[in-house]
Amino acid sequence: MRLRFWMVLTLLPWAALLMTAMPASADIVGNTLSLSDGSAPTGAPATVTLDLANEDAVGGIQLDILFDTSVAVFSSIAVTDRSAGMTAEGRVVESGRLRVVLYYGGSGSLASDTGSVAELVFSMQGAADDLSTLVIEDIVLSDPDGAALTATGTEGSLTVDAPSGPPVLSVVGLKNPGNTTIIKIMVTVAGGSGGLPTVTASGDDVIMSALSDGLFLGQYVAAPTQSTLSLTATATNDQGTGTDQVTLALP
Repeated sequence: MRLRFWMVLTLLPWAALLMTAMPASADIVGNTLSLSDGSAPTGAPATVTLDLANEDAVGGIQLDILFDTSVAVFSSIAVTDRSAGMTAEGRVVESGRLRVVLYYGGSGSLASDTGSVAELVFSMQGAADDLSTLVIEDIVLSDPDGAALTATGTEGSLTVDAPSGPPVLSVVGLKNPGNTTIIKIMVTVAGGSGGLPTVTASGDDVIMSALSDGLFLGQYVAAPTQSTLSLTATATNDQGTGTDQVTLALP
């Protein structure tokens, strides 16, 4: 009995060492792509991560993400530290359907592990608390040799946050190279109420039109003798008024 008890005590440290040395990937079963949740006020960017938990080595990823275009507009995609060396592409193939592709140009693969493989940026639009579910469809996952792998997807979401302060504006004046008295005026508004900003050019009101939520365009014709042009834009929400101003030199 004493000998058997001593053998158990002797083996326990080795068992603990083996358990510690087991890699995290040993717990991964199957291959799963998942999207995180993101949020931002209207006119501001929201970031969503695309995460991969893969039992198999992965050489390429393709999937479609369905989203509500009244809540968000796709802006950009970038790889992460884990997917460094891959090329990431994102393209809206039809309204509300974003196709994401990640691949290696040569040899390379994602070893069995968990973590983010891409960061997706959306420009938020709509009213506070509007929500879009991000649904994953049509997953194509391949191993380093191009053979298909089985995979599942887990959805995420995008939410329009209520403004935490007055709107943040940026006003830009663009001179027409062919006629420098014609000035295109672009204004971006983050956290606005959704209405048109008030814009003046050296005190004169400028008629603005919305290109998209948070982006506005107007035009002003300066006098031929005018040497400078002062542009001012303001917008309000229930937190207050935001303003931006810029002065252009006119030839």
